[in-house]
Amino acid sequence: MAHYVVRLARRATVVLLFALAAALGAFSGLLFASGDDLPQVSALDDYAPSTITRVFDIKGDVIGEFATERRVVVSYEQISPLLRQAIISAEDQSFEEHLGLSIPRIVVTALKDIVRGERYGASTLTQQLARNLFLTNEKTWERKVKEAMLTVQIEKRYTKREIFALYCNHIPWGHGIYGAEAAARFYFGKSARDLALEEAALLAGIVQAPARQSPYVSVERATRRRNYALQRMADEGYISAAQAAKAKQAPVATSGRPATGGFAPFFVEDVRQHLEERYGAKRLYQSGLAVHTSLDAGLQRVAETAFDAGLRRIDKRRGFRRPARNVIADQQTVDGYKHERWTRAIVAGDIVPWQPPMPDPARRVRPPPVRSCCASASILSRFRRRAMPGPGRRRRTS
Repeated sequence: MAHYVVRLARRATVVLLFALAAALGAFSGLLFASGDDLPQVSALDDYAPSTITRVFDIKGDVIGEFATERRVVVSYEQISPLLRQAIISAEDQSFEEHLGLSIPRIVVTALKDIVRGERYGASTLTQQLARNLFLTNEKTWERKVKEAMLTVQIEKRYTKREIFALYCNHIPWGHGIYGAEAAARFYFGKSARDLALEEAALLAGIVQAPARQSPYVSVERATRRRNYALQRMADEGYISAAQAAKAKQAPVATSGRPATGGFAPFFVEDVRQHLEERYGAKRLYQSGLAVHTSLDAGLQRVAETAFDAGLRRIDKRRGFRRPARNVIADQQTVDGYKHERWTRAIVAGDIVPWQPPMPDPARRVRPPPVRSCCASASILSRFRRRAMPGPGRRRRTS
C-alpha cells in the first residue's frame, strides 16, 4: 500500500512539474511576443500632452478655451502635499516602497478573482500611468503582461517624484478634465496647491471612477469615496483621527459646474474657425496655443447687458407664452424632475428655470363669494345698457 502511494505521488509530481514548465513556457512566449511591439518609454522624456488653447481679450483676460483634453501641466512641487498624500493613501499606499508592481496586492487580488469569479483591480500608480499612457482598459492577459513590462521600465527610468507628477498631470478626473491642476480649478475654482484637506480627499476619491464618483454626478458616492480617502490618510499617519473626523463632517462644496454658453460666443467661434483654418484642428485643440485678440471684455459685457435688457423688455410686452417643455409630456414626475441648470451657482442677472411648489391637497380653495359675482354681473349689465343706443338716440354714422 505504501509503495502504491509513493508511486502515485511521484507521478503527480511529474505531472505538476510538467504543467508548471508548460505554463512558464507559455508565459515566456507571451512575454517575448509582447515585447516586440511595446511602446518606447523613453518618449516620456519629452512629455507633451494635449493642453488647453486659451483666447485672451485686449487686457489679457481669458474669454474662451479650446481642447479635447482640458489639462494644465504642473510640476510635483505645484501639487498640494495634502493631495499627494490623499492619492497615495487611497490608490497605492506602498507607492514609495515597491518597484512598480505590488506582489502582495496581486496575490490577494488573484485569490479574489478565483474565489469570487470577479476581476478586481490591483494596479499601482505606476501601472495606472502605463495603462493610461500607452495601453487601453481592455481586460485581457496580454494587456496585463504589457502593462507589467512597461511599469518596470518606467520605474527603472524615472524617479518616484517624476512618476507621480506624470500621473497627476495625465489621468482623467471626469467631464473632459485631465490632470490635478485642471481638476482643482474645475471643481473648486482654485489651484491644486491651495486645496483644503476635504477638497484634496474628494479629488483623490474621484480618481477611481470619474464617471460615477464626480460630485456633479452623485454627491452621495463622491462623499463616500472622499471619506474613505480621509480614513486611509489617518490610517497611514498623514493626518490625525480628529482631523479625519472633522473633514468627514464637512459638506461637499464645489464652485458649481461651469456654464456651457461661454463669453462672447459668436466672437470666440469666429476666432476658432480662423485658427482651425490657419493652423489645423490638431494644433488648435492639443497644442495649448495662447491667442490674443482685440476684444475688450468690459465693453462687451456692457453691450451684452444692454442687449439682454432690451430683449427682456420686448419679452414682457409680448405677454405670456406657453412653456417650452412639459414635465408630464416628457414622462417624468414633477417631484422627481431635476434641471441641469440647478447644479450650477446662481449670480445676479441669471435666468434660472423655476419649479413651482405643489399645491397642498388638504388645503381647500374657497370659491369667490356669490355677491361679488352678482355685483360684477350688475356692473357689466349697466355698462352694456349705457353703451347701447336708447329709443330717442341715434347712432352717429360716418
